[in-house]
Amino acid sequence: MTAHDAPAAALWLAGPDREFLGSGFHLGAGRVVSCAHVVAGHSVLTARHAGAAHPARVVLLAPPERPPGAAAHPSPDLAVLDVPGLAGAPAVPVADRDIANGAAALAHGFAVNEVTREVGPESAQLTVAGPSGLGLRVQLGWIPFGLSGSMVVDGNGLLVGMVKATAHGSRTRGGWITPVSALLPLLGERPSAPEPKVTAQVCARLLAEVALLQDPAARLQLIESMNAQLGPDEGIKVPYHGHAFLHLSSIAAACLHHRDPTAALHALMNSAFAMSGGDQALDRLGRLLHIDPEG
Repeated sequence: MTAHDAPAAALWLAGPDREFLGSGFHLGAGRVVSCAHVVAGHSVLTARHAGAAHPARVVLLAPPERPPGAAAHPSPDLAVLDVPGLAGAPAVPVADRDIANGAAALAHGFAVNEVTREVGPESAQLTVAGPSGLGLRVQLGWIPFGLSGSMVVDGNGLLVGMVKATAHGSRTRGGWITPVSALLPLLGERPSAPEPKVTAQVCARLLAEVALLQDPAARLQLIESMNAQLGPDEGIKVPYHGHAFLHLSSIAAACLHHRDPTAALHALMNSAFAMSGGDQALDRLGRLLHIDPEG
């Protein structure tokens, strides 16, 4: 899963009267995470994902309740729910360390739209300031009410935390997140994320991040280099398209439908790597395809 794909694992939680409670996210195998303060006190819960409603059962609240007089639910403010209906749904992979101070992060969840008054997807781009009394302080982004319990991911789409609270006041920005280091000990053994599906669109999205391949001439050179590696009568034939993503999608599709997809994808990776000199997006594509262009 990339940062672009991460919202597919986001969901929202509803109470017994279908009222919106807050956000959550799927870790895999039907295990959902949210804030304890979002679900505490509700005996009947429903997880809403991709337009469908699934019964949810709380299996962990940490801590179980907010002490009397406390302004906020104590850390880690974590809820783990069992939602069997989401067993095959997209899941967000978990980082093994906290995000660095000063780094950018993205929050993906749900909130009530101020115009339509309907629950819909919501995101926030945040910058990590550093440790704070409620967890990690994040700044510069606006966190709307409802994002409590939503995932916070880094640029690679890895879970690095969970939104705990927004900063109050109409002119304040940012809020607090519970860092992944506080979540990991309570999550136990994490289910393995399903192997990402390799599609032409997924490949093209990563290829399009390589700045060089935005140049039409470079894309034509890419095809020429691939065909030189594949040999006579084995090359790909792709109609030119001025839109880089569509052109790259056609190139990736030609590889996936080639008589020897493995050879075609290796030619694609080797050519792209040789032309660009290496790129983080190509590294991610290589991991997805299980191909090391330097190997």
